[in-house]
Amino acid sequence: MEEALIWDCDGVLVDSEPLSNAAWQTVLLRRGVRATSTDLDRFTGRSDDAVLEHYRRVTGDRLEGILEEREAEFERQARGVLTTFPGLPELLGRLHGRGRRMAVASSGRLPRIRFSLAETGLDRYFETVCSATEVEHGKPAPDLFLLAARRLGVPPSRCVVIEDSVPGLQAAVGAGMRALGFTSSHPAPVLREAGAAETFDDYGRLEGLLG
Repeated sequence: MEEALIWDCDGVLVDSEPLSNAAWQTVLLRRGVRATSTDLDRFTGRSDDAVLEHYRRVTGDRLEGILEEREAEFERQARGVLTTFPGLPELLGRLHGRGRRMAVASSGRLPRIRFSLAETGLDRYFETVCSATEVEHGKPAPDLFLLAARRLGVPPSRCVVIEDSVPGLQAAVGAGMRALGFTSSHPAPVLREAGAAETFDDYGRLEGLLG
């Protein structure tokens, strides 16, 4: 049986990390909180709830409604601007055409994931979309990737995860899956230390790593 592929979304399927940070910065500033991109970069691969809990502790404020506000701000900034990575749509088309089983497993919320996939035209390639909001523990716990494997009906040992973040790679390894690291957010040595079996810097190389 050919290995199924489980893809992270932000930083892997869509080039969204700068837009994501900008949306957080905008809504936090409305609440009087100045956050830099460097401040937010440490949450790459983590859920929005993790970001929220951090700023609740920092400010002592419940920050009610900020997640919904942030999602609306992201869509406002990303609409018509959000892009995928060179060579990825063509690769996904080939894999899909060969019947490769594929899922998305992202720390984002489902509306945000679906927006990003639709905005870039990638939504047609995936059987299922899984969000960290659907499991008890987000990345770096393995729960999200195990959910994706169950929905695909494929054993974890027959799944390959494509990730760009340290928590995501740790989650893949914890789920017993082979992990491949895309260097869009971190250099290759950081990704290998987090558990990536191989790393790549453009999608022209990934097909050769999949076998």
